Amino acid sequence: MKSTTMTTMATAAMGAAMGAAAVYVATHDQRQMRKTMNKMTRGAEKALKELDHMITQYTR
Repeated sequence: MKSTTMTTMATAAMGAAMGAAAVYVATHDQRQMRKTMNKMTRGAEKALKELDHMITQYTR
Protein backbone atom coordinates (compact mmCIF):
# COMPACT_ATOMS: atom_id res chain seq x y z
CA MET A 1 0.00 0.00 0.00
CA LYS A 2 2.82 2.42 0.79
CA SER A 3 4.41 1.97 -2.63
CA THR A 4 1.09 2.82 -4.32
CA THR A 5 0.80 6.02 -2.28
CA MET A 6 4.42 6.97 -2.99
CA THR A 7 3.97 6.35 -6.72
CA THR A 8 0.75 8.37 -6.80
CA MET A 9 2.35 11.28 -4.97
CA ALA A 10 5.43 11.21 -7.22
CA THR A 11 3.29 11.11 -10.35
CA ALA A 12 1.16 14.02 -9.12
CA ALA A 13 4.26 16.07 -8.28
CA MET A 14 5.78 15.44 -11.70
CA GLY A 15 2.50 16.31 -13.41
CA ALA A 16 2.30 19.57 -11.49
CA ALA A 17 5.90 20.42 -12.35
CA MET A 18 5.33 19.70 -16.04
CA GLY A 19 2.17 21.80 -16.02
CA ALA A 20 3.99 24.71 -14.42
CA ALA A 21 6.82 24.39 -16.91
CA ALA A 22 4.34 24.30 -19.80
CA VAL A 23 2.80 27.56 -18.62
CA TYR A 24 6.28 29.11 -18.29
CA VAL A 25 7.51 28.05 -21.71
CA ALA A 26 4.24 28.99 -23.41
CA THR A 27 5.40 32.58 -23.22
CA HIS A 28 8.64 31.70 -25.02
CA ASP A 29 9.35 30.61 -28.57
CA GLN A 30 8.36 27.20 -29.93
CA ARG A 31 11.92 25.92 -30.23
CA GLN A 32 12.64 26.63 -26.60
CA MET A 33 9.35 25.04 -25.59
CA ARG A 34 10.14 21.79 -27.45
CA LYS A 35 13.65 21.69 -26.01
CA THR A 36 12.42 22.26 -22.46
CA MET A 37 9.61 19.71 -22.72
CA ASN A 38 12.01 17.08 -24.06
CA LYS A 39 14.36 17.74 -21.13
CA MET A 40 11.51 17.51 -18.65
CA THR A 41 10.21 14.29 -20.18
CA ARG A 42 13.62 12.65 -19.89
CA GLY A 43 13.93 13.91 -16.32
CA ALA A 44 10.50 12.59 -15.38
CA GLU A 45 11.28 9.18 -16.87
CA LYS A 46 14.55 9.05 -14.94
CA ALA A 47 12.80 10.07 -11.71
CA LEU A 48 10.15 7.36 -12.15
CA LYS A 49 12.83 4.72 -12.76
CA GLU A 50 14.71 5.84 -9.65
CA LEU A 51 11.49 5.82 -7.60
CA ASP A 52 10.67 2.33 -8.83
CA HIS A 53 14.16 1.19 -7.88
CA MET A 54 13.84 2.75 -4.40
CA ILE A 55 10.46 1.10 -3.84
CA THR A 56 11.86 -2.25 -4.96
CA GLN A 57 14.80 -1.90 -2.57
CA TYR A 58 12.51 -0.81 0.29
CA THR A 59 9.97 -3.60 -0.15
CA ARG A 60 12.50 -6.37 -0.63
